[in-house]
Amino acid sequence: METTGIFSNKAEKYAKYRWDYAAQAIQTLFEVTQVSHQSSVADIGAGTGILTKHFIGKVGHIFAVEPNPQMRRLAARALGANPTCLIIDGRAEATTLPDHSIDLITVAQAINWFEPEPTKAEFTRILKPGGWLAILRNYETDPEVGEALERIFPPETDTLQFKSGSNTPRSFYYGGDDYLRQSFAFTNQATWEQFLGAHSSASYAPDEESPLYASFERAAKEVFDRFSTGGVMVTHAATELYLGQIRET
Repeated sequence: METTGIFSNKAEKYAKYRWDYAAQAIQTLFEVTQVSHQSSVADIGAGTGILTKHFIGKVGHIFAVEPNPQMRRLAARALGANPTCLIIDGRAEATTLPDHSIDLITVAQAINWFEPEPTKAEFTRILKPGGWLAILRNYETDPEVGEALERIFPPETDTLQFKSGSNTPRSFYYGGDDYLRQSFAFTNQATWEQFLGAHSSASYAPDEESPLYASFERAAKEVFDRFSTGGVMVTHAATELYLGQIRET
């Protein structure tokens, strides 16, 4: 199944409403890897640049590799004016970057869409000796909220969920268990518009033109009304960071 276009109709919402990553997670990433103005970083599956932006002005070059044209367009609109940020039409399995040119690869939740074997081979190819791989994801930490949110998505959209990459253990990419794994708590405050926008940007949420959208929106409103106070929902969440070097296996 070709999945590149799944976010084409969701790109604007993705850019506007998706959560950022915990500041402490980003700080830890810099402290451990020691990337600097002499470093080159590749953000793979960069989307609209939510993670990419944290490297602008702090490293020598940041390459935002993204196959979806709508996502690339929004990344270029937000970040492309900076000469150290290059927006690249590429995939995790074929980034177009030169051999052994990258000090740090970053990947967020897009890793769940990648084909594991060719992706690892490509990461190994473009990383410099001693280079780093950072994998990040955000998730709700309140089980009650998480369970309620799972029920807002119509079962008919299950086919749009992540490919086989979501079942691949992170240790596969590192070639073993020698990596840092740490979670950093944060809170997110959202109005109804922001809440709906964030969740309707998910791959498995129906598009607004879909006949399933009305029921999805009603279910989302029920969750928002249940857990919000004064028109604002505070979500307790965390950024999970995996950080290590790829070992040959």
